[in-house]
Amino acid sequence: MTNMSLSQCDSCFHINKQTVSFNQFSADISHARLAIRQTDADSVLLFHQSSYHFGVGFFALALEGRDIVMPPNAQQQTLMHIAPQCQATFGDIHVDGLVRINTAETHDSTTAVDDLKSRAELFTPLACKITFFTSGSTGQHKPIVKQFSQLNCEVDVLINTFTARLNSSELLLSTVSHQHIYGLLFKLLLPLKSGLTIVNDTFEYPEHISQLLTEELNKKRDRKLAEDDTLTALLISSPAHLKRLSMDNVLMKNKAQLQGVFSSGGPLLFETAQMLFSQLSQAPIEVFGSTETGGIAWRQCEQATPSPWQVFPDISYRIMAETAKLVLTSPYINDADYVTEDRVRRIDDRHFEMLGRADRTVKHEEKRINLDHMERCLKQHPLVNEVRVIVLNGAKKQVLAAVIELSAAGQVLVIEQGKKTLNDCFKLHLLGEFERICLPKKWRYPAQMPFNSQGKLVIKELERLFD
Repeated sequence: MTNMSLSQCDSCFHINKQTVSFNQFSADISHARLAIRQTDADSVLLFHQSSYHFGVGFFALALEGRDIVMPPNAQQQTLMHIAPQCQATFGDIHVDGLVRINTAETHDSTTAVDDLKSRAELFTPLACKITFFTSGSTGQHKPIVKQFSQLNCEVDVLINTFTARLNSSELLLSTVSHQHIYGLLFKLLLPLKSGLTIVNDTFEYPEHISQLLTEELNKKRDRKLAEDDTLTALLISSPAHLKRLSMDNVLMKNKAQLQGVFSSGGPLLFETAQMLFSQLSQAPIEVFGSTETGGIAWRQCEQATPSPWQVFPDISYRIMAETAKLVLTSPYINDADYVTEDRVRRIDDRHFEMLGRADRTVKHEEKRINLDHMERCLKQHPLVNEVRVIVLNGAKKQVLAAVIELSAAGQVLVIEQGKKTLNDCFKLHLLGEFERICLPKKWRYPAQMPFNSQGKLVIKELERLFD
């Protein structure tokens, strides 16, 4: 790594205030390919916290024709569930029974690997499959297989759709992980193909984004590298981060640098979009899609009412009359006439209005959570008789809440040791299946669940328990 300015080299990544050129990225990929050739693994589990090292592994595996399996997280139970599909791992994880590809232990090879000469060579036709995992409608880890060619096709559509913003930007910053399809497409593949410099960090706090933009702008001004003295960037984010940002927007002083803010991973509240529009003079570009479907449509709400969704090129849709479910034909989906769980209203051939989900899978903190699955897990606990998990829309963010009717043993425990002990007990139980960020934040223990005369739970009665 060097300390050159972003404008002084073909900067590919920005890591710890230093730049990495494409030549270095290419050399690291070539080195990783040698290590990969020392194993005959057809399918490799790939996970790395660093976007740079993940990118090295991703393209090294793809160029070697190995199939890539991407776990959504590094939870041991997740890895053990997925491991039987693989023969090796690459990155900063280790799974018992799988070979670990270690680039630091690469032996001399008689077969040299030529470094790539340009970014375009990363996107040559590759016979490679990428497997993502999502909870699906059952709550179990569900494999979604994509061809590299499908991802490449989608990147081309994104470049054509958002050309002006990409051309006017230098840096790409992100609050989302590259381990999911949204992050992989927008944080890694899109900037690599369009020529942006990727900031390696995954930002948790907007203050750090503002600090980096200000520092890099000052460096550029000190070197007098541009007459207009600007440094421009795109921000790839999510509804949860953007809602928190809108409450105390430290990026307002950097709004001239932001050429676009993208949001995906769940629905963005219209109120949040409007607030960000007033603060940054631009509303986020919302991208609607899923792991299964890839990108479906996009919109930017800069009017007094919510904008309709505009489908991406090469995608057509229809609506099931009886259910209002969205049915897609898309080059990113292996099946024709793919039926989603999203309900929509048709505006015209290229536009529609969202009406909500038809199932109980929700996006919470950008994690897909099936509420039925969480309820099944809790009901397996001996202290639980009945349970319902609901979503509460709080003043600042969405909150998961659990309502539990306790068993006799649970009622004794809550009297003897208190509610906090029970909360901690159930959280520990759920950690076997869910990440900590996905756990309910609020808990209630009514004597009886509020079933009505038809034997159905009255959601309004459940919500009143949290007033």
